[in-house]
Amino acid sequence: MNKRKYKITPLIKHTKSLEGDWFKVQIWNEYGHYHCVYERNVLDASNYIMDWWNQADELKKSKDLLSKAILKCKEIDSKNPNLREI
Repeated sequence: MNKRKYKITPLIKHTKSLEGDWFKVQIWNEYGHYHCVYERNVLDASNYIMDWWNQADELKKSKDLLSKAILKCKEIDSKNPNLREI
């Protein structure tokens, strides 16, 4: 089962900082990662969704690497008696 999903929502023009039509684009990839952006039209929103899904494997590798680095830092910190938790 593919867990990819998306939702494109037109925004109401009540915000002065947003001129014209905007669409809120919410995206989930097969790894459960969530992303939200705002696009000017549905075609741009669709292109963004496809690009983001195509980069899912790279994003997962990057997040996994960051997690390993953080865990390694915590391990090093816990072994050093001169460091204390804030």
